[in-house]
Amino acid sequence: METSQNKSPSEGTDFKELRLLEELEETPQITQRKMADRLGIALGVANLLTKNLIKKGYVRATKVGWRRWVYTLTPEGFTRKLQLTRQYVDRTIDHYRRIKLLLRAELDFAEIGTGSRVGIVGKSELSEIVYLALGDLGVTKIGFFDDKFVGNKMFNLVIKKESDLNPSDFDIVISARLNDMNSLFVVRAAEYHSNLASSKTSSQVDPEEGIDIKS
Repeated sequence: METSQNKSPSEGTDFKELRLLEELEETPQITQRKMADRLGIALGVANLLTKNLIKKGYVRATKVGWRRWVYTLTPEGFTRKLQLTRQYVDRTIDHYRRIKLLLRAELDFAEIGTGSRVGIVGKSELSEIVYLALGDLGVTKIGFFDDKFVGNKMFNLVIKKESDLNPSDFDIVISARLNDMNSLFVVRAAEYHSNLASSKTSSQVDPEEGIDIKS
């Protein structure tokens, strides 16, 4: 069963509520459809979340024309936004620390140092945290791979096709495709492609961390 400890900081209703409050504060006359597009959610969900914020007293809606509304955060809404922001920051820091500890253990186990080469597969919030944690550990030779975002950039590094991931160019590969700690696994580069195939049918899970570790 997935626990809140294994979830990305950007998952859950609280984060959607925070993003919605931010959007309403920045763009008071935003339409429900535009809001849904910006948040990456269905129009019906955006409408429901907005109604809930109004019902809770966090947002005031004023009709200014035919089917046009202006949204204003109430004092309670500003307080709620600050509370959610603090919670998000705390979860992000906790997420970062856990990933950093995992990576340090994996790098020590593989006898890999600051000069090692690391390939990161996946463009996600989790892969961003992995990159920052690696940098904090002194690892700077890093490459990003994701077939869905070829040509895009992460930290000024161009994302390449996964088929371009040559095991001889890297020492280890870290897969972080999803915003979920359970999707993270670390493997020696030479074994990445074979482990990727086998991971679709089975995995070895650390019961304490809930992270797939391939070795």
